[in-house]
Amino acid sequence: MDGPEIKLERPLFYKSPFGLRFEIGPSDQEIWSDESKSLNIKYFNVALERAMSIFQAAFQPNDDIAIAYQIFSDGRRKIKKRSFIFKQFHSLENANINLSDHRDIYSDGLDYKSECWKRVTISGIKTAEINVRQLFKAAINTDFSSLQPQLNGECYLINRTKQLVLNLYDDRGMDVVSTSKEPLASLYKSHNQLILDYDRESIDKVFS
Repeated sequence: MDGPEIKLERPLFYKSPFGLRFEIGPSDQEIWSDESKSLNIKYFNVALERAMSIFQAAFQPNDDIAIAYQIFSDGRRKIKKRSFIFKQFHSLENANINLSDHRDIYSDGLDYKSECWKRVTISGIKTAEINVRQLFKAAINTDFSSLQPQLNGECYLINRTKQLVLNLYDDRGMDVVSTSKEPLASLYKSHNQLILDYDRESIDKVFS
């Protein structure tokens, strides 16, 4: 499976048979500190802890997982071996690395033959072999160019053992989806207070 046969395209939550959508950035914290006009680091710290907490509930250290990372390319842009994503693995010795081009996602806007989404899928690894905290930090920093690290692409964590796909799209939210309800049921219970209010009604209909 690419995921559990899930198309790796945002918003994952709206494009998958079953999903949960979580609020990552805390609504009770301002992003900017009023006094200094600088970013409120507490907001980013809480967001990271929330993301890690959901991840640790859904992924066990020994689960078989894969990571898919993709960027839009006009034909020239490529995923290079020195990309941030590759540095987040403790070792890539036994991993399978597969580079692919995709024209079937977000397909409305691809005008030219050279345009595509470039994807690298790194599989044959266990959860414990990745620096997820650093990966999440980079995703949360997406809209704030002054913050490092930066991801500069879309990242999907695919849990083959649990049949889940997780995407932290930026500081606002995280989608965890599956092709069936069962893999998400315990996460729905354990992190219910973090479910995004906007989508809560539709999520409750399925899971409660």
